[in-house]
Amino acid sequence: MKVICSLVLGLLVGTAHLAHAEPPAPREITIIVEKGYKLSAPSIAPGEAVRIKVIRKEYTPCTKEIVFPTLGVTRELPVGQEVIIDVPPQEPGELPFRCGMNMVKGALAVKTPDA
Repeated sequence: MKVICSLVLGLLVGTAHLAHAEPPAPREITIIVEKGYKLSAPSIAPGEAVRIKVIRKEYTPCTKEIVFPTLGVTRELPVGQEVIIDVPPQEPGELPFRCGMNMVKGALAVKTPDA
């Protein structure tokens, strides 16, 4: 009986440790705004959370903000400053984004690495 209790206690302690494990840090992707959008990675995996770092290097009024319509996110882009956008896990497809004037557009593909 004592051995069984020790085993159960060991399993409970081990399981509790797993329940408090930190989730993996989101992968960072950079978008440079300069004569369009230049992405450091063209795609993400379905279910992968990412952190997008946007850096605007031009002064055109069209790109003063970035809009992720499917996420309901709009951010101002001061020239030369990093703007961080955390993206929750996505379903397969595309994650579109655009400038505030809807003239400059881009998308991040959400697909399995094999596809």
